[in-house]
Amino acid sequence: MKTTENKEIKPTLKLNKDLILRLILSAVPAVFWVIFLWNFWTKNIFALGFNTTIFLFLFLGLFIWVLYKKGFYTSGDLFWIIPMIFISLSYSIYDNPFLKIFSLLVLPAMFIVFYNQAFLSNKKNELWSFEFILKIVNRFLSFLSRIGQSVTLYLNLIIPVDKSKNRVVIRIISGVVLFLIIALTIFIPLLSSADVVFAGRVQIFYDWFLEIFSQPFVYRILVFIALTVLTFSALTSWSKRFDYKGKEGDDRKIDPIISGIVIGGILCLYLLFLWVQISHLWVGALPFDFKETENLVKSGFWQLFVLSIVNILIYFFTYKKTISLVQKILIAFTFASLFLLISAGYRMGLYVTYYGFSYEKFFASYTVIYCAILLVWLTSRLFINKRANILKFLIFLFLWMYALVSVFPVEQFILRTNVALSSVEESRIRLFELTMLSPDALFLVKEYKEQGLLKEDAGYLSREKEDKINEQFDWSPWIERREKEILDKAWYEKNLLNILYLYNKK
Repeated sequence: MKTTENKEIKPTLKLNKDLILRLILSAVPAVFWVIFLWNFWTKNIFALGFNTTIFLFLFLGLFIWVLYKKGFYTSGDLFWIIPMIFISLSYSIYDNPFLKIFSLLVLPAMFIVFYNQAFLSNKKNELWSFEFILKIVNRFLSFLSRIGQSVTLYLNLIIPVDKSKNRVVIRIISGVVLFLIIALTIFIPLLSSADVVFAGRVQIFYDWFLEIFSQPFVYRILVFIALTVLTFSALTSWSKRFDYKGKEGDDRKIDPIISGIVIGGILCLYLLFLWVQISHLWVGALPFDFKETENLVKSGFWQLFVLSIVNILIYFFTYKKTISLVQKILIAFTFASLFLLISAGYRMGLYVTYYGFSYEKFFASYTVIYCAILLVWLTSRLFINKRANILKFLIFLFLWMYALVSVFPVEQFILRTNVALSSVEESRIRLFELTMLSPDALFLVKEYKEQGLLKEDAGYLSREKEDKINEQFDWSPWIERREKEILDKAWYEKNLLNILYLYNKK
């Protein structure tokens, strides 16, 4: 690691080459945003494509460059940088609206946590805790105190304070602005009314000036200034040494009798709960009624979710703070949770087999995998003497699993799976419900439509609609809407699948 000293911006606000470079580079992502991402205000997530990936790369590159210049970058930082690159790349590959919206929340939150922890002197082994999260929140908010200083620096950069030259730049700018105001409001209108030929000549310049300084242009300037100042303020605040020392070994022990009774009592409730439900934890088939099936599966999923949270909290408050007997009870906790997890996963599998995938069911299944990995890891930590960094592992696992699913063809997977499962006997899949899919599945839908694979099972439809046995869903309107969505995008708003579809269509 480099040992360069972390230099603070001095109160004198004296500009140097390094500071000027950071000021200029902080403006680059802002310029890019107001030029290539401005349509986000009207098109929302449909304006996010190649432009978003480039913007995120510019932003990440700037902060990682400063991390390197400050001497805090290590090869271990790649473990959080790589998944963020994957999430950024996903905007250039897919249209998936669910992931695009969620990434707008996940990426900033994960970046704030991992970028700030990168400035820890012992970041590899430092234990994360609730106190650590509070420190991160405090460092995140610290950029607010830097906004005023950042504005002053930019003003000093644009209009240098130089008494020997009597601030010539300010006088020149003031003169030009004053001339334009007088010319456009008094002299040009009066001269134009006196001479028609002159009016025709200056009208072009007049229209051009008004077009440039239109209301949208002013808005872009204001957004550019705000983004530039906020970026530099965050860069200055977050790129400092992070002074935090986690507690390697907390000598405060929880009373073994109290903790043993509480945890043992809860475990008995778990076992009683499992014994009562043992008759329907493992089901070989689902009831035909959709609501009954939904209640059966979702109840198991929420059992998993609540029990996982309970176990994580139990770990935080009792892990390595009790006697050996209570630690063994914790092992029983995780095995009980794992049993429910396997059961819930099995029922979710049956649910998908009969009713197919949707966004909800796909990500619920993915959450089951996440919880399974977490529970297995937590169980293994109880057999190891070294204290586990539970919170760090939990967040790292989430970041990597989200990054991997962001570059996974989710919508094509859902469509392929549902089409394959629709041919299974007693299938209750309604393929026309997949019209919620984005243009990511457009090419595949057209291919399946031509092959006749999107026709509904008349036998299944007849159970609910006897008079519409022969009615088939028409995918043509959906195809037309999705094609229009692609064509309405600017070239920099498209993604890889959009380009491939348009190319193959020709």
